Amino acid sequence: MTSTTEVGLGGVDEFPEGEMRHVEHMGYDLLLVKLGGRFYALDDACTVSWAMLSEGALDPEGRAVVCTQCKSAFDLETGKPKSGPAKFPLTVYETHVVGGEVIVNFVY
Repeated sequence: MTSTTEVGLGGVDEFPEGEMRHVEHMGYDLLLVKLGGRFYALDDACTVSWAMLSEGALDPEGRAVVCTQCKSAFDLETGKPKSGPAKFPLTVYETHVVGGEVIVNFVY
């Protein structure tokens, strides 16, 4: 059985546009990205190299995050691989803003 919890990660103004940030919650590593005024939350580990994607590169035009080790690119909206050797998607978490705070629906 899964459980969903809304987790506040900070104020909207704390996250600059185009920044990728590592966020830990209850032992889970998440990647939080603000792009085009929208927030995206995904698993922070590449499905090939297990490298932290928050230390990788952001492709704003392709709306993707790129692993620095294996060069796999993952779609920010779906978590699906767009290029590179990755075959498996990242888990994507729903995000929204309430009262100026970034909220992630965390499933565990």
